[in-house]
Amino acid sequence: MRCRMSFGGSSFLANAELEATDERFVRLLSEALARVPGDVTPVQSVRSVRFRRKGRVRGFVGLTTYSEGRPLRWRGLGSPVASATQTITFYTDMLYRLSDEAVVAVIAHELAHAWLNEHVSPQESEKREVEADELAARWGFAMELEALDSQADSL
Repeated sequence: MRCRMSFGGSSFLANAELEATDERFVRLLSEALARVPGDVTPVQSVRSVRFRRKGRVRGFVGLTTYSEGRPLRWRGLGSPVASATQTITFYTDMLYRLSDEAVVAVIAHELAHAWLNEHVSPQESEKREVEADELAARWGFAMELEALDSQADSL
C-alpha cells in the first residue's frame, strides 16, 4: 500500500504531501503534528514528507533537506516566507527498531529542523542537532526525546 495524501488538516505542514507505506508511521506522524503547539508559525517550505526503507548514510533515522539552487529567505530576517522547498525523509529500517515514543521523538526532531531551516539563518546557528532537540522539547516532546536517547544504542 502506498499512501500519498496532503496534510490539509495540519496547519503546521499545510503545503506538504505524504508518501508512506506503513500505517504505523502515518499514525505517529499525525500524532506528532497534532501536538505541535498551535501558536507555532507553520512551515511553508516543506513540500514532501517521505518514509523510505534505507538512507544513503548509515545510521540516519531522519533527514530534512531543502532544494539546491533556490536560496532560503528566513522569516527571522524580515522575509515573509521561505522560497526554498524542504523534504523530510524518515528511514523505516531504523524506525522499526524504535518504540512508538522514540519514533515520535525522531519526527518531532525533524519537524523542528524544518522550522529552524525556515526561521533561522545558518549563520545564526551552528548547533542544529542540539537546537532541533531543544525546540522539540519546548514543543512538549521531552519524554519522547528521552525514550529515543535510551534506545539510540540499539541503532
